[in-house]
Amino acid sequence: MDTFIIGDVHGMIGPLKEMLKKFPKNSQVVFTGDFIDRGPFSAQVVSLIRKNGFLTVLGNHEETFIKFFDDFFIGMDYNELLSKWSLWLYSNGGIETLKSYGFWNEGYRKSNVVDKIYDDLCWMKQLPLYIVLELEHPSGKPVVVSHSNITSVWSQRNDQNSYERFKNVLLRTRDQNCYCKDIINVYGHTPHSEPIRNGNCINLDTGCCYLDRGFGKLCAYDIRQDRFIFVRCKEQITE
Repeated sequence: MDTFIIGDVHGMIGPLKEMLKKFPKNSQVVFTGDFIDRGPFSAQVVSLIRKNGFLTVLGNHEETFIKFFDDFFIGMDYNELLSKWSLWLYSNGGIETLKSYGFWNEGYRKSNVVDKIYDDLCWMKQLPLYIVLELEHPSGKPVVVSHSNITSVWSQRNDQNSYERFKNVLLRTRDQNCYCKDIINVYGHTPHSEPIRNGNCINLDTGCCYLDRGFGKLCAYDIRQDRFIFVRCKEQITE
């Protein structure tokens, strides 16, 4: 089966749809997390991923979404909620995600909006931190997809005493060095103008949502052919 791994989408559904058109029918599609926030269509990206049964790992932006709505569903006052999570909302693209769900301003009072968010929240909570794909890379090594570079803690993946550190590294490390020769690790999280290949580590985050920073393209990795595929991103006003 053809398998493609897609880097951080960040709510940019237009480039994502264009990317999917480049894949053969019935391909396996896997995401590196951070498919929400910043761009204007996070809710629609989530729906597309879920509808098609695509695989994805958890990213740090999904983790924040989960924490925000855990506070909401335990009954935290709306204004207190906005104050507590102001960094996510105003600096990390959270408002764009809430708007895409229709939650912003008075939308949080609408049951259909809240029900949709709760359903997606439950789905996000069961997303794995990493996925070992059931195919070999052309190099003969297994392919491991994570949100950020897993190689420095790969040996700790089954150590329950190291779980919190393991999770924190997988969601947040900016380290691009490769510390493990046993796997091919494909991830995102830290944007660059081009994908980064460092030994057995491949970073696919090419800043799809950062149209004003010299990035602005979505990157996918074709495992079978060991090649990158790109879609240039444009400002999205409508889906």
